[in-house]
Amino acid sequence: MTRRRMLPRTGAARLGLAALMALLLTALAACASIPDSGPVRQGAPVAQVNDPLDLDFNPSPPEKGASQQRIVQGFIDAASSPKNNFAIAREYLTRSMGANWNPDESVTVDDGRNRSYDDQGALWRVEVTPVANVDAVGTYHPVGSTAPVGLNYQLVRENGEWRISVAPDGVVIDDPTFRAVFAQQTLYFYSPGYAYLVPDARWFPARVASAATRVASSVLAGPAPWLTGAVTSSFPKGTQLAVPSVTTSGGVAHVDLSSEAAQADPAQLQRMQYQLEQSLGSLAQNVQLSIEGNVQQVPSLNTSALPVRNPPVDSRPFVARGDVFGPLNGESVTALNGLSDKVAALHPSAITLSASHEQAAVLSQGGIYSVRRTGDPVRVDARAGLIGPTLDANGWVWSVPAASPNAIQVSGAGGSDVHPVAAAWPNATSILSLAVSRDGTRVAALLKTTTGYSLMAAGIVRGGNATPTSLTEPIELAVPSSAPRSAAWTSDLTIAVLSATNGEATTITQQAVGGEQTTTSGPASGRVIVGAAGLAPYVVLSDDGTLLAPTGTGWQAQTDKVGAVAVQQGQP
Repeated sequence: MTRRRMLPRTGAARLGLAALMALLLTALAACASIPDSGPVRQGAPVAQVNDPLDLDFNPSPPEKGASQQRIVQGFIDAASSPKNNFAIAREYLTRSMGANWNPDESVTVDDGRNRSYDDQGALWRVEVTPVANVDAVGTYHPVGSTAPVGLNYQLVRENGEWRISVAPDGVVIDDPTFRAVFAQQTLYFYSPGYAYLVPDARWFPARVASAATRVASSVLAGPAPWLTGAVTSSFPKGTQLAVPSVTTSGGVAHVDLSSEAAQADPAQLQRMQYQLEQSLGSLAQNVQLSIEGNVQQVPSLNTSALPVRNPPVDSRPFVARGDVFGPLNGESVTALNGLSDKVAALHPSAITLSASHEQAAVLSQGGIYSVRRTGDPVRVDARAGLIGPTLDANGWVWSVPAASPNAIQVSGAGGSDVHPVAAAWPNATSILSLAVSRDGTRVAALLKTTTGYSLMAAGIVRGGNATPTSLTEPIELAVPSSAPRSAAWTSDLTIAVLSATNGEATTITQQAVGGEQTTTSGPASGRVIVGAAGLAPYVVLSDDGTLLAPTGTGWQAQTDKVGAVAVQQGQP
């Protein structure tokens, strides 16, 4: 007989603790786990580090004589604690299942309120309502559907007690608990050519003692799948930790690498050390590299050779107003020498400006133009229905028709070199915004899909001469519930989405790439959002041509009669 029941959460009393722990863990800014991939290597004895701030949940082990339902529910609750390699959770499993269960396969984050349990004898099915998933490498994925997800468990008697003999890999954690026991950690990789540092946000269990180990091993394992091919790592292929631990003392993280690291030349060693220092920045001030126990004396990178992290933009907005284009200074627009007249003459509706201010990509009634200080504007795309163009650090102008989201093309600054960029946005029917990140390694796309709207990001794969050739398989960042209008990069890790809600009202959602989001009220009749600098991370152009910036809890007009506000690319 099949029975369906809604069970009380044995971990419900933990919610208050979860809230307290979330505050404490925010202050700690750390994350951790234990290594979960790669061969074990013989090495020097591992220094033991006592963790006085071990804030893991301490779930209860299985009770003697516990019923099947208490075993299933207790196992799910116990899996919220990664302490000692999920030791308590494994007590709910049979010996063979406990040895084979892989909790690091995934994390299903559910709302914690609507779990249901069905049983047919010793076979149990648990349905949860997901709000997000974290994959095996720690990348955070929102979910677009609230349809329940079913998880199956098989129970048997072992030594007279019910134990789980079949369980899905991964763990299920309610949202408040997830925020308490997991934390975001930013790993860093390089852009091709090593000019920029590119962030890669991951979510790991938030235990201080093993945080550095998790971060270092994840850096060595390489970027998240959606960034593979778009960024590079400084470590020789196959490099791993020589011993499965990274210890910290006196602000220094001691990282012992496997023999593959010996292939690196001195310049590469410097980049390796810098990459780890940036990735471990919240856990240590410096990194001491060793190779199979042999300490390496690695000098720091020269200041001139340091890659740029989070490329800045000019603090002044650049606008086209009347017959002039340039930076807004107070209430006046200062003309950009060699560009202003050419851009203004096109009566632009959208503009992207290069970091050097030597080039602009402009959407006009006649198509998309590449405008440079020297020479005449060149029309690089005359297709119908084009959306606002974007521009990368190599001078490539990106363009795409709204009705053909996969038909992306790039054009050289002079307009003669035109190439398609292979792209595939899942279920997309049209595209509202396309924006290259300030470091030139990723694109963000605001799309209309068969089921609603989606904000996605993909890495840029380049060929010879830094020519964009394709996009990586995209990652979905958010599922806007209202009607989005515009999206823009506001930092190297954050994208802002402007959406219309009721009437003239708008909202602005700041979405971390691979992380969480925050939403605030936008200005009435907001039409276009672009990233900014200084006190405000963005400015918004309204339908009537007023440029507005957030101030306190409201919005302040900067100027009026603006035809277009330019997206700025990051400064090297």
